[in-house]
Amino acid sequence: MAPFLAVLAALAVAASAAAVDQPKPRGQQIHLFEATVRVPDRGDNDPEEYNYRLLAKVLGSVEAARSVMYETELGTFSAFLTNNQARRLSEVPGVLKVTREEDPTPLPETDGHL
Repeated sequence: MAPFLAVLAALAVAASAAAVDQPKPRGQQIHLFEATVRVPDRGDNDPEEYNYRLLAKVLGSVEAARSVMYETELGTFSAFLTNNQARRLSEVPGVLKVTREEDPTPLPETDGHL
């Protein structure tokens, strides 16, 4: 009985190790994307907040948008997103173009919003 339990325990450890090392499914891998956005002409005084609000439409909150933002300036921002999030961002009114950039090495850690 003891050898059976040892084999069972070894299989359980191997299975859990394999589960941890599984690559993320296509569309869920994180990359750096740059978004070109329409500059609001109605007096939006803070372009950074405008960019956060656009990204929040995909991520669900401004806080989540802040956590993945890499750079932001008037008319453009870059953020760490999944391919699916980038696709959805490209459909948000006010977003003109979303392109994948070269990922910095290593990718920064996020706080779980992806």
